[in-house]
Amino acid sequence: MSDSSREEVIEKLKSQLDDIDAHMDTIEKRADELEGEARKEYEKRVNDLREQRRTAKKRIDDARSAGEERWQEIKDDTEHAWKALGNSINYFKSHFK
Repeated sequence: MSDSSREEVIEKLKSQLDDIDAHMDTIEKRADELEGEARKEYEKRVNDLREQRRTAKKRIDDARSAGEERWQEIKDDTEHAWKALGNSINYFKSHFK
């Protein structure tokens, strides 16, 4: 894979991370509206999302610094982490309407 293709993938992932950050801002503001057990559950899930976001960001950093031999493996891992994070956010939004 050429460096330009790698950079295109990384830029796409960074753009998606920005979108996720916007969703996270919206999600985190909603916690102020909840009380009791609902708030505790909500905050627990927000913390889980934050951890997944940190993992996704780390994978972007790993992809940027990876040698050619590890690039495909890291790219595949990153795509998997991205799908998991997206699914978690979608679940979160549907569960806490």
